[in-house]
Amino acid sequence: MKQLKIFWIFLFSALLLNSCSSKVEIISILYDDALLKSAKEAIAANDSAIMPKFTDFRQYTDSVFMNMEPLSVVKNKKRVAPSKDPRDYITLSPYWWPDSTAENGVPYIRRDGERNPEVYEYLERANSTTFAEAVQSLAVMYYLSEEEKYADKAAQMLRVWFLDTITGMNPNMTYSQTVPGMVEIRGTGIIDARRIAGALNAAKIIEGSAAWTETDKAELKDWANSFRYWLEHSVNGLKEAKAANNHGLWYEVTHQAVVMYGGDYEYLRKIIVENQLPRIDIQMQPDGSLPMELARTLGLHYSSFALEALNISDNIAGKVGLNLWEYKAQNGRSMLLGLEYLKPYWTEPQTWPHMQIKPFNQDRGALLLYCAGKRTNNKEYIELAKKIGYNPDISGTENTDALPRINSLLYYKINMK
Repeated sequence: MKQLKIFWIFLFSALLLNSCSSKVEIISILYDDALLKSAKEAIAANDSAIMPKFTDFRQYTDSVFMNMEPLSVVKNKKRVAPSKDPRDYITLSPYWWPDSTAENGVPYIRRDGERNPEVYEYLERANSTTFAEAVQSLAVMYYLSEEEKYADKAAQMLRVWFLDTITGMNPNMTYSQTVPGMVEIRGTGIIDARRIAGALNAAKIIEGSAAWTETDKAELKDWANSFRYWLEHSVNGLKEAKAANNHGLWYEVTHQAVVMYGGDYEYLRKIIVENQLPRIDIQMQPDGSLPMELARTLGLHYSSFALEALNISDNIAGKVGLNLWEYKAQNGRSMLLGLEYLKPYWTEPQTWPHMQIKPFNQDRGALLLYCAGKRTNNKEYIELAKKIGYNPDISGTENTDALPRINSLLYYKINMK
């Protein structure tokens, strides 16, 4: 592992030096900023290809989020962490169920892909998901419209979730995805922190607004740096950093987002090259498959989910001059190899030869094909994305982190012939 890290540092050193030579405007953390700019220009030009989507997005943001009471980890809390501190985030691991053969049902046992309804008694997961969608929607609406009211609302919600001395979340996820009856400290719950990454993404987007003050920026930067320390030094964080499946990839996405918001761009480059890229080599087989994801009952979902993590890492990496879609390990492993493995099943999910106990949303494949095509100038991928089409379900689903209305704006060109 150490030799691989040294190799990748050497491989990318020239590119890093070149990327540092010119300052690039950074709008967001998690998005492709070129797509944000393109959407804004199309809206300003009253482009008919995007205006219906923008009108829907504005109406949805106005009706759902502008009057929403700010959410927090303490709001309507039903279950408190063992620490007894209501500001500690706590959720239940979703695929763990009471053991009918054990006294009191504990310790819980795993039923992969089957969500235990008890998860809804732990409100932080739902609250954090809604919060991340709300602040990102408000922030994007602010960027696209330049109307301060959206930044005002996003700033209010960010303060309540992170900065308020009574409602603000403690900068750790020690009790995320707990399993009743299990005493082992687990790292898997850190995957919930991708919603924290989304919230930091929103904070970055509204930095140009007077609503988000220098004090707010400084305080949230302190929070992010404290959370980064916990990620890098806690038993939970150290375990999740070693995860050899999609959890490890998403850990790095969160890690990168937190580091980026904290402003440490040199360290950001370092962890992308040293931590995320070697995971492709380690997790992927020569045919592009990801065995740890194929073993799941939702194999196509989790294989795509892993590639989605790498794609968001690429969005982050692009801001510091790196292109992960063009990366190729010495043994041939790459994001493109993974894409080629999944490509036939994105067009015909019914031919997937492994387990997939729930229907697969083909829009996810279209988005990844489009991103790969744009980043590698591959017209075949772009055309295949257009053939599949991109019409995400705006009703919202349990198993996706995609924000469909935002993505419909960013990727509106997928549906342009």
